[in-house]
Amino acid sequence: MAVNRRRFLVSAGMSLVAGSLARARSAAPPEPKPQGTGDLQDWSTVRDQFNLSRDYVHLSTFYISSHPRPVREAIDQYRRALDENPFRVVEQGMFDTETEHIPAKVKAEVAAYLGGKPEEIALTGSTTMGLALVYNGLRIKPGQEILTTVHDHYSHHEAIRLATEKSGATYRKIALFESFDSISEDAIVERIRRAVRPNTRAVGITWVHSSTGLKLPIRRIAQGIQEANAGRSEADRVLLIVDGVHGLGVEDETVAEMGCDFFAAGTHKWMFHAGRGSSGRVTRPGVSCDPPSRASKRSMSTRRGPVTKRLPLRPMPPGCLPGDSMPTSISGPCRPRSDFTSRSAESGSPTASTR
Repeated sequence: MAVNRRRFLVSAGMSLVAGSLARARSAAPPEPKPQGTGDLQDWSTVRDQFNLSRDYVHLSTFYISSHPRPVREAIDQYRRALDENPFRVVEQGMFDTETEHIPAKVKAEVAAYLGGKPEEIALTGSTTMGLALVYNGLRIKPGQEILTTVHDHYSHHEAIRLATEKSGATYRKIALFESFDSISEDAIVERIRRAVRPNTRAVGITWVHSSTGLKLPIRRIAQGIQEANAGRSEADRVLLIVDGVHGLGVEDETVAEMGCDFFAAGTHKWMFHAGRGSSGRVTRPGVSCDPPSRASKRSMSTRRGPVTKRLPLRPMPPGCLPGDSMPTSISGPCRPRSDFTSRSAESGSPTASTR
């Protein structure tokens, strides 16, 4: 049976940690069962799952979300179990058989929701970490480049910059449109397709932009890149890397079928689901990048010297705060995040997703 968003959030996903830990706590008194979620077809019942203050109208789910009741209860139970028997909980949850292995269970649930396989999922601490791991592990060499856009988030740009400085490769940024009056799917896909060069090794884009809420046509972009890969060897084919944090959970898409090679997204926004600091990375079958331990060897010095080359982060411009959109040739000065309405590049009509 297909796993839809409601089933993923309410049943398997939200009760996963609590259920996994119940057997790990034989010495502790039994936990009370979580309260029922009720009929989620009724909006007032959905609203009551959250402890949000009634003094405000909350429009910032794109930024960070409140946990619904089943998630709060699972997190509380996990915390209590760790406090009561930390060694046994960690030992069983991390190193026991697969039936007790919490990361394996989480990956299975995530894979079912995204449409992939557990072995294609990597659990990370954030979207930023997921992107950094991908770019840091890319098998890219001097003379090759990474193509990205001026609209992407600061952390995405920094992951690319640091990875190319380490490997000796280069990167380019392009604009996908000149003004909001001229945006179209065809134009965006064509700009990316024309910008791909023989030495382009990867294209890094964002599904839903943080500064404007614009949603990119990922499937069509992936198709264009697939055409550009015709005749290329596996070592030189262009990889599509997507920052998907602001589309995951609010867009009705099967991520594994979108056509990208790597997809990184946190679950602390529209998903309502994971403990803050939870994220995941999806990899297309047959595509791989070096793990951190192997990738870091490229920057190792002598045994007595530094283990890694320290690359400074580029400072944010004056007046910008973390989370602001960075200045670009399109947007100009930093703009604080606000509740932008997302617009589809195809129709220009508002959608629910924002970043």
